[in-house]
Amino acid sequence: MSTEDDRTPTPLPGKLLRVTLVVAACLLFAQSVTAGLFLAGVEIAFPIHRETATVAGVAYLVALTVAIWHARRGASKRPIWATLGMLVLMSAQAFAGFRELTPLHIPLGVITIAAGIALAVGPARFPEAARIPAPRGPRFDSGS
Repeated sequence: MSTEDDRTPTPLPGKLLRVTLVVAACLLFAQSVTAGLFLAGVEIAFPIHRETATVAGVAYLVALTVAIWHARRGASKRPIWATLGMLVLMSAQAFAGFRELTPLHIPLGVITIAAGIALAVGPARFPEAARIPAPRGPRFDSGS
């Protein structure tokens, strides 16, 4: 029989992981906005697009560090693999952008943004995945 008391609250690394993933997803969304502005002819949007990509990459590096910290405390290792996957996607995205491979850069951007949003929303939809499970073992009732 499982009750709400069987679970421990989300620890600090879990909360910090959620925050870093949401910040990174917002930065990725800003990427699409600045890309659209650049394609519309706003020249200042290109350097903003490039620098936002750098900050988003740093945000995912922070998320990876927090995911490792969270996993060392007993949580799932899935966020580690997910953030590594995002870093690989972003590296491919940056390569395509710097090589001016627009037919590859734009679809990769759509995939990267969708994956980043899914990664940020995942813990909110399944909060039990962000918690460290309560220790299992014999229970000793005090007399009933």
